[in-house]
Amino acid sequence: MKRYLPAFILCMASAGAMAQTSEAANFGVSIDGAITDVALGKEYKMKLASGKVVTFSVKQKEVLTYQDDWISLQYPQGLHPSFSSPDADIEQMILITANGNGVLVQKYKTLNPAEFVDVMVKEVTDEDVSFGYSKVEKPFEHKLVSGQKAIGKSVVLTSGADVQHYTVAALGGKSEGVIFITMLNTEHKTEDDKIIQLFLNTFSYNRN
Repeated sequence: MKRYLPAFILCMASAGAMAQTSEAANFGVSIDGAITDVALGKEYKMKLASGKVVTFSVKQKEVLTYQDDWISLQYPQGLHPSFSSPDADIEQMILITANGNGVLVQKYKTLNPAEFVDVMVKEVTDEDVSFGYSKVEKPFEHKLVSGQKAIGKSVVLTSGADVQHYTVAALGGKSEGVIFITMLNTEHKTEDDKIIQLFLNTFSYNRN
């Protein structure tokens, strides 16, 4: 059974994901006052004010960084963060591969989301359990590069050769915090596990 994001997460991500499909000339390069529209990875020639013709290209790093006033993290080239606000006090970012694996981060502005860990675990696993998957939960702790500790649960769902891995963890204070979910189907572990490990190794919570 090929696993995709649970429906309640996928519908939040779809609007942002739809616009990330082509390498259009979405960048502008200004040289000596002349602006040229460019796309990543393509070579262009530009004539400078002096008359000299130069060749240039704009390349993207293999590992990219997302940062705002709450969080920072790294992710590989080719993935595109998708953002939504399912509630006025919640902001959400999703990094998802074509295989349906990836990471979801939610920022809660008015409460500590630690109390929602069990709710999230239930939300992302109940459908598979109803289809007959066995479920094993274990405590999960992860120390962020910013020094805080995220606490939650890791879950393994198994049905024959199909194995789903989830982690749900949260951290924060009395009136704000973040919760993250990682999702991995072992059918695609070799390629997609690196994305999840990169997230865990670089995720930082920047609130006091």
